[in-house]
Amino acid sequence: MTSMRAVVITESLTGGDLPAVLSGIEDRRYPHLLDERTPIEITELTVPAGQAPAAALALSAVLKPRLYYAHLIDEKRMLVAFPHTVVDIPRGDKDAIAHARSVGALFGIPDEQMRFAEMWDTDHPDAPAQPEADAR
Repeated sequence: MTSMRAVVITESLTGGDLPAVLSGIEDRRYPHLLDERTPIEITELTVPAGQAPAAALALSAVLKPRLYYAHLIDEKRMLVAFPHTVVDIPRGDKDAIAHARSVGALFGIPDEQMRFAEMWDTDHPDAPAQPEADAR
């Protein structure tokens, strides 16, 4: 069975908890600096592909109303959950990426935090450069 990796900013959840549909499948939590200055916690989960659309909708229902999104991703597709909205981005679909960015702007999400095209290759494209990346 294929799966999608969900990436959620813990602080983005209105009650601080994942929706019930995602309980018990958390893989890990770790600290991250958003835009190199704001400390946040990332929660990652593995979601069976067949449950991913429902998981994205459940996440969209519990996100704070401004500044946040969550996403689920596999090799071919990304589901971006904004507050009460989900956008489906097939890999390489520039129009879908532009649409997702315009939706995110409605929620006050800074453009530099919506680098969806890069997320297939880099977990957190907004993170500070990693030393191993600089060595290339």
